[in-house]
Amino acid sequence: MGRKIIDRFTNLPVSRQRKYQLRMKARKRCIICGEPVVRASYCLYHMVKYRELARARVNAQRRNYGARSYQIEMALRSRKRSARRAARPATHSNGAQVRAISPRSAIKRAA
Repeated sequence: MGRKIIDRFTNLPVSRQRKYQLRMKARKRCIICGEPVVRASYCLYHMVKYRELARARVNAQRRNYGARSYQIEMALRSRKRSARRAARPATHSNGAQVRAISPRSAIKRAA
């Protein structure tokens, strides 16, 4: 067993799980998995999971797309999508790949 952690949460009259959550929250980490937080106490994955759990609890039919978790999720998706597009090779409108032209071959074509 490792050494005992001595910090401001050590002598609190709460369970070890709650102490772990308080330590993670103080370090700005997700209180469930330890990933960096996006908002409050959760990473994006657990924020979305908690949102859907809350929707299921009240049997909600509609979604609140103005909620912070939706906004963050959409921004992250658009960033990933633009990064994928930038990494993809350029193509013509007919789907053929664009070949890169070296400066020497460009000079030869112009002459």
